[in-house]
Amino acid sequence: MIEVCRLNLPEKIDFSEDERFAAGFVLNKLYNLRLFARRGNITHGKHTELANMPKGYPPEGRGEILPACRRMNGKHILIFKSTGEDHVCALLEEDALVAGLELCNHYRKKVGLRPLDRSFREAVEELPKDSGAGEHRKLTDKEKRNKEYLARIKKMMEERGLG
Repeated sequence: MIEVCRLNLPEKIDFSEDERFAAGFVLNKLYNLRLFARRGNITHGKHTELANMPKGYPPEGRGEILPACRRMNGKHILIFKSTGEDHVCALLEEDALVAGLELCNHYRKKVGLRPLDRSFREAVEELPKDSGAGEHRKLTDKEKRNKEYLARIKKMMEERGLG
């Protein structure tokens, strides 16, 4: 008998576009800093104060961050008391991550960042071979040293008849 895996997706939160952007900002920050916890876990993983969430957001929109966090509480993030202050972390549950990555990647797309994949790394997009991208870019000092080192190794191997 085949068992079907069903996700219990959190009820869809009806955000305005500004709230959706703010929610994506918060999730992006939590995912990139790897601040996660599971529901019902007494000792949470890494977390940060809720007051830190608006940092890095444009000053004119910082008032949207805390309400967005409160609306996502229990669905995408957890807000809990620790050391007398409200702390926050992202929910590390399948259903919360599916919907959370959608919000996060919506924000990332709007600000010109590549989307995050399931391991919370930027998705790598292959450039077409004929695009010419990066051909005229100046090499860094480290890249120059690596190129010179590889050329020396190649020359040494050819001299010894190994390559």
